[in-house]
Amino acid sequence: MIEQMKDRLGLAFFTFAAVVSALAAWEQPTVLAWLAAWHNAILAAVYARRKPAKSYDRRGLVLGILAALLPLAAPYPAEMPVPVLIIGLLGYGLVLWSLLVLGRSFGIAPADRGLVTRGPYRYIRHPMYLGELILRAALVISSPQPLLATALLVVLVIIQVIRLLREERIINAYGTYASQVRYRLIPGVW
Repeated sequence: MIEQMKDRLGLAFFTFAAVVSALAAWEQPTVLAWLAAWHNAILAAVYARRKPAKSYDRRGLVLGILAALLPLAAPYPAEMPVPVLIIGLLGYGLVLWSLLVLGRSFGIAPADRGLVTRGPYRYIRHPMYLGELILRAALVISSPQPLLATALLVVLVIIQVIRLLREERIINAYGTYASQVRYRLIPGVW
């Protein structure tokens, strides 16, 4: 009963985010704004079909919600230089590829819904977080409020690092995977 309630709340959250981001994209149509709307719609669809968790990190749920809400505090820039837009699109592409590969294993809180080792997860252990941070860095470069955007990016980096460390502790057989895929977030560095 409680699990079903959490699933419905999560679905409602992502559906709401999809509607709000679609309305924002309608008012200020940019490629990244429309990608955000599609991203949130995909999140809602994937979340609705996710696997039940074998184990679950309740404290990590708060971090996941913060990571989902934090980017909403900084508006998408109306215009971006083409090179910065390309970097942002590459980041978004990595986010979407990771999400589609995760499929039913996706969740907000660190949970064990099965280890995914294909797609971008063959090369880096947390590609969705890397893609999001690349996208957010591109947004900071073009932000009309660079100080706010930079502060939010720093907080998001801290939250994502804590989340990924929590995920690594909770997922079964993660040690074997970590020995095969060396880097967590930044290829060649960490």
